[in-house]
Amino acid sequence: MNPLVDLRSVAVLAWVLAWLGPLAAYLLSASGGYVDWCIPHLTGCDSVSATGRHGWGFFVFKATMMPAAGLTLVYWVLCYQWLGQLTTHTRVDTIILTLGLVGTAFLVLYVTFLGSSGDVYRVMRRYGTVVYFGFTYLAQLMMAKRLRDIIPEQPMVTWKFRLAVLMFLSGLAFGTLANFFEDDDFLQNISEWNFASVLTIFPLLTWLFWRHTGF
Repeated sequence: MNPLVDLRSVAVLAWVLAWLGPLAAYLLSASGGYVDWCIPHLTGCDSVSATGRHGWGFFVFKATMMPAAGLTLVYWVLCYQWLGQLTTHTRVDTIILTLGLVGTAFLVLYVTFLGSSGDVYRVMRRYGTVVYFGFTYLAQLMMAKRLRDIIPEQPMVTWKFRLAVLMFLSGLAFGTLANFFEDDDFLQNISEWNFASVLTIFPLLTWLFWRHTGF
């Protein structure tokens, strides 16, 4: 197949842009003095949003995350088609597709208004992040469970499901730890950075499945 028309590459490109975009924006924002220098995944010195509000980080964040969102929309449509190729479609497949598309639409909302001032824009960004993370995670978890039912013999399927469960447990752990700190912003930032980084890996794992199943 001509690689220029291999739609499976959508998953890889979505992962690359969504993973490298915030990291590149952070490095540019830190270089410009807009955020502190640190390892945000470990120290939580600043939030993911803080990296894309000022300077060149603002432009890099939007220039990477908007295309990533567009590719992710295509990714979920391909996932739906792939599940239909593996077995007969069920209502669960439609729910997975809907959650994925709605979550990605709210990612677009969040990226669009990142850097805008005002309470209304702040509320839009908050809803954007909550719905994006929540709906996208549920879609990935449900797809992992669906794959376990369809091709349980594949080790990659088991690891994908375990990764989704681990993300849920880590969220509970960070939520519990926050009760022991008066200022828990750094814990929220650590959780956000790691959750976002792991969540973006799922399309890459799906790409491996696509290749393995001949999709």
